[in-house]
Amino acid sequence: MRLLVRQIGLIWLFPLAAQASNGLNLIGYGAESVALGGADVAIASDTLALNTNPAGIARLGPRAMDIHNALAHALDVSHADGFGNDTSVSNRFIPVGGFGYVRRPEGSDCAWGVAFFGQGGAGFVYENLNTLFGSVDELSSQVRIARLSPGVACETASGIHIGAALALNYADIEQKIFPGTSAGPFFGSDIKGAHGWGATVKLGILAALSDTVTLGASYTPKVKLLLRGGRLISNQTAAGRGYVTYHDVEIDGMALPNEASLGIAWRFHPDWQLATELTWLDWFDAATRSTLNASRPDNPVAPPISITSTLDWRDQIALAIGLIWRYSPETTAFAGVNIARNPIPAEHLSPLLAPIGERHLTFGMKRALNRDWHLSLATEYQFRNTVTYTNPELPLGSNATARNESVAVHAMFSKRW
Repeated sequence: MRLLVRQIGLIWLFPLAAQASNGLNLIGYGAESVALGGADVAIASDTLALNTNPAGIARLGPRAMDIHNALAHALDVSHADGFGNDTSVSNRFIPVGGFGYVRRPEGSDCAWGVAFFGQGGAGFVYENLNTLFGSVDELSSQVRIARLSPGVACETASGIHIGAALALNYADIEQKIFPGTSAGPFFGSDIKGAHGWGATVKLGILAALSDTVTLGASYTPKVKLLLRGGRLISNQTAAGRGYVTYHDVEIDGMALPNEASLGIAWRFHPDWQLATELTWLDWFDAATRSTLNASRPDNPVAPPISITSTLDWRDQIALAIGLIWRYSPETTAFAGVNIARNPIPAEHLSPLLAPIGERHLTFGMKRALNRDWHLSLATEYQFRNTVTYTNPELPLGSNATARNESVAVHAMFSKRW
């Protein structure tokens, strides 16, 4: 419980944004998953499989526990535009983590477990941007999404593993759109504390096609995340109303998509295994538009706020390929790639949604520390993605440029007993 409490504290200490690269999702969950480039739906070898392919927990021993921590570093996450800006984000280091526990009672064909982890997020912080209105102000948006996944999996008489996990998602947001600026019809804003819940399920299956080939598949239905509560502070000094606080805020339009994965793992040598995976993420249906409504202002003459932003994201097909080398009974090495196009159209891009990484290269290793404990390490490099765009809904001028390049290190302690 002490480990779990510390893990929860770490996950929520900072926003989960820098490594959200398959849309709002991370490319992998856990050090081994990341080291394989996310090609794990047919591997599913740890407790965090509750978020990739829950069928995998039925293949674990009587008890299994994993504690995952990672730190992402923004190498070049920056924004440039015609107002003289060429600025990097100030939140350059972002931690993320996860925790899982699985129990398979002696003599049982079924296992149960629970995992808690950072699912993903979006957004960055630019503290000093030149604005269209001649001011220097902050532009930031930080969305955090965490998931609690209790689940169960069983092995059938034919050797097929099937599993299901509840995916209970929590999201919150903090956003500043030039809060110190008020000019003409533009009122800067500061949103704090809006949050919401949403639940879905993840279904998975693992089937051995032969002694060397395993097929894995998983499916997760779409889940909407309606954010409510919190407050919005609107800078309406240009209209003579000062700073107005709205006490009823609702943000609609955030969702995690329908997601389907299919993978094959092939052990082509006693010490070598190749894993491939294709994942479809239905962002076209999940991210169409975002609507902000704010009411109950503390100034009775202030009007309610209603703003709609166009998203029109495209679907993603993510290809992941991973390689496993069993160097010795105590040491295993991993390598992987993950390739997926940026789902955000250029005309709807913003500094708060920097161009999502399209190519990742990963490496890692697992080492037995003793009979029960293992340590897994991984490094994840997101190649730079640069997009020049003109978003007519943002006061950033034409031909703005967004760049996104990052690296992350992962460590996971695992116990099997």
